[in-house]
Formats: sequence, C-alpha cells, structure tokens
Amino acid sequence: MDDLPALLARFEGRRIDFKEEVSSNLYKLLPAFANTAGGTVILGVRDRDHAVTGIDLRNNAIKVLADSITTRLGIHPVIDIHEIDGKHILTIAVEQGRAPVAYDGRYYTRVGDTTREMLPDELREYFQQSIEWDGITGPYTSDQIDEETVRRFLALAKAAGRITAIAPDEPVDTVLRRLDLVRDGQIRNGALILFGRDPQKDFPNSIIRIGRFRRADIIIGDHEIRGNLFSQFDEAERIIKSYIGVRYDISEEAMQESFQRKEVWDYPLPAIREALLNALIHRDYFNNTVQTQVRIFDDHIRFHNPGRLPEGITIETILKEHYSYHRNPKIAEVFYRAGLVERYGSGIERMITVLNAASLPLPAITSTPLGFTLTMRKDPFTQEYLQELGLNKRQIAAISFLRVHGTITNSQYQELNVVAARTAVNDLNDLIKKRIIERRGRSRRDTHYILSSERGVDMIRSDDA
Repeated sequence: MDDLPALLARFEGRRIDFKEEVSSNLYKLLPAFANTAGGTVILGVRDRDHAVTGIDLRNNAIKVLADSITTRLGIHPVIDIHEIDGKHILTIAVEQGRAPVAYDGRYYTRVGDTTREMLPDELREYFQQSIEWDGITGPYTSDQIDEETVRRFLALAKAAGRITAIAPDEPVDTVLRRLDLVRDGQIRNGALILFGRDPQKDFPNSIIRIGRFRRADIIIGDHEIRGNLFSQFDEAERIIKSYIGVRYDISEEAMQESFQRKEVWDYPLPAIREALLNALIHRDYFNNTVQTQVRIFDDHIRFHNPGRLPEGITIETILKEHYSYHRNPKIAEVFYRAGLVERYGSGIERMITVLNAASLPLPAITSTPLGFTLTMRKDPFTQEYLQELGLNKRQIAAISFLRVHGTITNSQYQELNVVAARTAVNDLNDLIKKRIIERRGRSRRDTHYILSSERGVDMIRSDDA
C-alpha cells in the first residue's frame, strides 16, 4: 500500500481486485477473499484500464460502508483512504477467515482473478475444513443429556487423574460448561454425541454397524449400535469379542503372573479398543450418508470410517512423525480426560506395539476420499495368506518350520525341501525381500534366518488419489 502507483499497475489476481464503485459485486468479492487466502479491493479504480475515478466520501461514507460490510457479511475489513491526483480511493483489506463467509446466503470463492459461487461439493469440503463439527451449537436442551453417562465419565476422569476442578456431584450443566461443551448457553454437538440419551434423534447416521462375514457376500451377523459414544464404545467391544476367538494360556509362566489362566484373543483387545476409539473420535460427522463400519471375517477384521486425512497429511506422516490431528477436538479431549486415549495421537503407534507383541502383522491402513480403513489380520501364516504373497511350497514349508523352531539355516532349508544350495539361497532372499524373514549372524558360518519383526509393513499405504 506504500506504493499505490505500482499497485495500480498490477493485474487482477487471486488476492487483488479493482472496483469502480460499491455494488453487489463488491459484497461477493469480499467473502471470496475471506474464503480463500485473503485479499485487497482497490475501490474507486476502473476495472478495465485501472484509471482512477475516485470515491465520494461525503455524508460519512466510510462509516456507512464499514457498517454495511459488517452487517451483511459479518466481517471487519481494514479500510484505508488514499489520494491520487486529487481523487480519493479506498483499499479494503480482508484476511482469510476462520469460518465460511456468505453474502445473501451464498458462498463465494476466488479462482485466479475470478469470483464465483462455490459448488456444493466445494462448499461441503470447505465447511468440513473450516468448522469443527463437535463445536457447533444446536437447539438442544439439558433434558437430552444422560446424567448417568456424565457421572460415569467423571468417575473415569478422576481415576485417570485427569480432572481435578470438577466435583463428582456438580450439576450436569456446570460440567458441560467446564468441558467447553456449551457456548452462550447453547449445547454443542459434542455434548449430545458424547452424553446424549438418544443422539441418533438429531444425528440418525451416527451409529456403528458391525457385521460378521463368512465371505464378502455372505453375512452371518449384523448389529446396529446406537446411543452416545461411551455406550457405543462399550457395546461395540462386547459384540466384536463375541465374534472373535479366545484361547486360554495355562502355562506355568502365565499362571505366575496373576495365578489365573491368561486369555489370548485372536486380536489383542487393546488394539481393538484403539481402533474403535480412533473411529469414534475421528469420524467425519458431517457425512450423514456413511456409517462407521466394522466387518469381521474369518482371518481379518476391518474398521471403516467416513473422513479422509487433511490435505498434505499421509499415513506415512502419521506413522513416522506421530502427527496428531483431531477432526473433533472436544470429543478427543473428553476421551482423553476419561483416560481412554492419550493426547498426542499415539493410538496407531500403541496398536502396532501390541500387535507386534502378539506376533501379528502390522495393520493395513488406507486413506481415500471415501474414508479411512484399518485392517487387522490374524495369524499371517495361514496357507491362504502365504499363497496370496506368491510363496512356493518350499517357502511355505520353511515358514511352518520357523514357527515351530524360531530359526532356520540354509542347510536346514536344503534338507527340509531336498533342494540345492542355490535354490535355497534364492528362496530365502525372496522371503527377505518380501519382509517375511530376516537374516541374522555375523559370519557365513553362523548365518540363520528368523521371522521378520516387520512382516506386513508393506501393507501400510495411503491412497489419496
């Protein structure tokens, strides 16, 4: 703004435009700037040739314009007066907004030097990126909140040592205010979905669908889980446990730990809980067409959730940098205070840790425009799974040997499969390449092979295209 002649010589673009007078086009342009990257309007300059035509500032024109912009658009731009050749022009600077800005009920965006109305899909995506669903208020009443669930939450939070300022017998309204689940006396969506008696009355698709499949086209069990998020979490875990296997370890080592037999589930229960909590917290609640789904098959379990990762974030980013992203921060905060999750996005990391400890493969994770899917597999060394990886019969036999003995050498491989040393080397190198086994030993004499601690890592991917 210090060099107006240079500014006037510029072409219009994404962040600058020229208007000769106040008109409806100005009121469309300002929201477009706010909804993209911000920008500046030069008012009193002809669009065609950038000739200075000037603005009449009589009758308190600046205040009238500022009040009109605030009333119509709900924003407060910075308006400055400049003089060129005895004529007044205005610069109206608008910052990028934190929430969508509309004019006359319509939302506009800036594409190059053009202002246009947002398409329905663009508008929906913009709202999702700009507004936190759990922070939106609605015409809800305190009668819709289940006091028993609130008291249960307080007990969990106290046991976890993550809440001290709220007394266990405080009124429900006070608890909600302290958790920032009420704004200006109005209850937020987060309060209703966390503690509501019947949140599906207002959010009919906020349910978990759990199915037990024999095959992709054969379903042998179907459950629709409703209620608030605390009850959904409990009921979903109960149903999943009813469909997965459990065996009992009565070994001397197991009995020494607790003097009781040890339950060994097909999938570690902490991993199941992490997957469920991840689905409930990070679900895209703006999406009212897709439900959270859990599909249980004979050899794997799949969690699918509507809601893609934010722009520029991939699965690899989350795994390598422990990136913490909360689509619904108020829901995440309540689950954190209840001691059910950690604050800094370590859920997938903990899931991987417990799966590794159970000698199960890493979860397969995909993120697409359709949503976020996490798949856990049972024992990765089933015949079907090994055949899927393209292993030959000799390699499958070696895997069976490794499961029993824990290690195998080249000589043992030759003896097991009655093959030459070169064939054994080729087969073993192929298994290494596929990350199924690892080579150990410092010299040729003590070289041996073990099952890889990274088996299944090749299944983690991000499909954002």
